[in-house]
Amino acid sequence: MTIRSRAGHSERGDTLLEILISVTILGTSFVAILAGLGTAINLSSQGRGVANAQVVAVSAADIVKNQTYVACATVAGGSYVPTTGLTLPSGWTTANVKVTTIKYLNGTAWATTCPATDQNVELVTVTATSPDGRGVESVDLVKRKAS
Repeated sequence: MTIRSRAGHSERGDTLLEILISVTILGTSFVAILAGLGTAINLSSQGRGVANAQVVAVSAADIVKNQTYVACATVAGGSYVPTTGLTLPSGWTTANVKVTTIKYLNGTAWATTCPATDQNVELVTVTATSPDGRGVESVDLVKRKAS
């Protein structure tokens, strides 16, 4: 007895090779989408760190600006404290916010050492670094002695 297919109907199916190629293409596409998603999450976290650092640096600079002028102030001496009264984001500590440099006007330019005669003007740099270290922002402000 022989089995014959009905006229007009094909019993041809997909071959194993075609199915394997389809699965490979789908798998590759899935991996690419997951990699893109991972990158997006990473960049979002980094962006949040930079945004927080920006806000903290500006707030800390405002605090330093309102502190009393200190002639020939030094970073090591803690002449200006940028964290006094500063509200920090979750996970941040006062170690993340620092006065990193103080330069002094020597009459015509900024110098790293205090001149013999204080010109009553300092360039103070306040830096905020996110806890993971990926967001760093600095703000420069000119501090003058009140007359």
